[in-house]
Amino acid sequence: MEDRSRRRARLVLIVGLLFAVGAGATTFFVANTAKSEAPAAIPTSNIIVAAREIPAKTQITAADLKLVKMNSEVVPPAALTRPEDAVGKITIVGISVGEPILPTKLGGPNGQVFVVIPAASLGSDGNPLPGSPNYRAMSITVPDGQAAGGSIQPGDIVDVLFSFTFDPVKLIERPNPTKNGADVSARIVLERVPILARTLAVYTIRTDAATAERIGYIQASGGSMQLLLRGPKDDRSTGTTGATFKSIYPVFKFEIPEKITP
Repeated sequence: MEDRSRRRARLVLIVGLLFAVGAGATTFFVANTAKSEAPAAIPTSNIIVAAREIPAKTQITAADLKLVKMNSEVVPPAALTRPEDAVGKITIVGISVGEPILPTKLGGPNGQVFVVIPAASLGSDGNPLPGSPNYRAMSITVPDGQAAGGSIQPGDIVDVLFSFTFDPVKLIERPNPTKNGADVSARIVLERVPILARTLAVYTIRTDAATAERIGYIQASGGSMQLLLRGPKDDRSTGTTGATFKSIYPVFKFEIPEKITP
């Protein structure tokens, strides 16, 4: 009986060992199979995309952008990766939320692409700040001979000089012939005007709605307009008051013609 019990115990032990070895082998096989079938990591790239809708002709600010990771296989090769490469640039077309920022959709701050409202006058939501000027872009035509020889380019800052013949009979209700005679009057009427774009002799400037009406009036009045190019970083006020014969004569001492008897 004892031998039979020992043989039975030995058989049970052997069967148990076989089950343990089989379970271990199965676990090892499953683990290795799962490891070999695990998907490979997807390569990603850091790029900048639009954090919100950016309309065309908008100067990009840091608030318009965000940095995201994107599957490298679908990232456009020219996509910008640094916010500083886009901030200050101007959109040529509208850019949707989440769309990668591409150089082909941007123009330089001093190129033909321009913005009507400067970035400093826009809030964080992209709308004009309360109390900011009602900016408008308008064009004026000035021949090269009256625009610093045609050397004025987009990005330059100019003053606008306007000259016209003052006729008191037309402009004053009861002119005094002894005091009010016809004369030419010249005055710098606008200072520090940014040139947004230029096509030949047509210059696009930024102004506000009220000033645009005044410019429209003096353009239609038949006078002469000149653009005076400012030097870089020269933001000083001119402080001038205009010029007529009365103010010019003491400076230049013109000879005054006399009537003669033939």
